[in-house]
Amino acid sequence: MAMKNTAEVVIAGRVYKISGYESPEYLHQIAVYLNDKMSELQKTDSYRKQNTDQKQLLLNMNLADDFFKSRRQAEKLSADLEKKERELYSVRHDLIEAQLALENQKKELKDLKKRLKELENARSREAAQPDGVSVPAGDGTEAAGADRADSSGSPQTQASQSRSQNPAQNQGQTQNPAPPAGSHAPGATGRPAVLRPYRRRCCETPEPSGPRFRFQPEREENPKS
Repeated sequence: MAMKNTAEVVIAGRVYKISGYESPEYLHQIAVYLNDKMSELQKTDSYRKQNTDQKQLLLNMNLADDFFKSRRQAEKLSADLEKKERELYSVRHDLIEAQLALENQKKELKDLKKRLKELENARSREAAQPDGVSVPAGDGTEAAGADRADSSGSPQTQASQSRSQNPAQNQGQTQNPAPPAGSHAPGATGRPAVLRPYRRRCCETPEPSGPRFRFQPEREENPKS
């Protein structure tokens, strides 16, 4: 339990000994406030003409008026403070939303910068390559592997490899060339070749029998007359 404090104060020219749980300084402030209020009332003629009981009643009424005015002012300040706190909460909420939006924009800007850098790298690689050659975006190992696969799997490459590995077969192919286009070689169409007799067309001129070349007899020249 808190201890009581005792202080001697002067009110209306008299010394009073007051005790309470407040500090002595606070008790002196109350006494000063009462003396100021009584001095203010003493300045009016109507207050001086009243007897002691009426003076005390007027003093109490003025003290109550000050109390209610102070409480009304305190309530108004409290309402204003609550209003300011609500506005501050709204401002903080908007600030948090703005910060989140700023973080999202920074993230989008970072992604855009990354994509721009990739495009610039791709353009620089394309500019470094000769005309007609394109390199996909990557480290180049896939393109090299694809080139090796194409070179090894192309028909020309396979044929050259087979000729280099089988020289005897190459010589046989050289000695026995393939038949010309349009000939009925065995196995060309899956059917054996058939020899058919030659039939002369009706519009063809028959060849003369006998020797095709002969000597013409020399003509005798007549002597000049």
